[in-house]
Amino acid sequence: MKKTKLFKALSLAVIAPVGIVLVTFSVVNRHDVPINFWPLPERVQLPLSAVVLTTLIVGVIWGGIAAWLAAGAVRRRSREAARRTDAAETEARQLKDRVSRLEADIRDTKTAEAGHLENTAAPALPPANAA
Repeated sequence: MKKTKLFKALSLAVIAPVGIVLVTFSVVNRHDVPINFWPLPERVQLPLSAVVLTTLIVGVIWGGIAAWLAAGAVRRRSREAARRTDAAETEARQLKDRVSRLEADIRDTKTAEAGHLENTAAPALPPANAA
């Protein structure tokens, strides 16, 4: 897909403010927060911005995986429909070819019969007043 100047401008108009907000959020939330892994005795100190952004990224990835899995049935039906369409188009093409061949055979038969009738035409009748 060719990206137009308008598309590039709109992308920049969306991405730039989001980037500014993320950088500002990261700078403002630099203080460390304790992260406990409950059943384990481990405790980690991480900046709040890292915790929030990592959680956001993991959520987006999980959401993408869930959406991809949910769309699996639709993708399968689409592939099956494409296969059926291809098979139907192939069959239609074969039937059209067969009809064309049969029409040509009919024309050839009619032409041959017309030629045969001309060769075996009855002799002309004598004039009606010739007695």
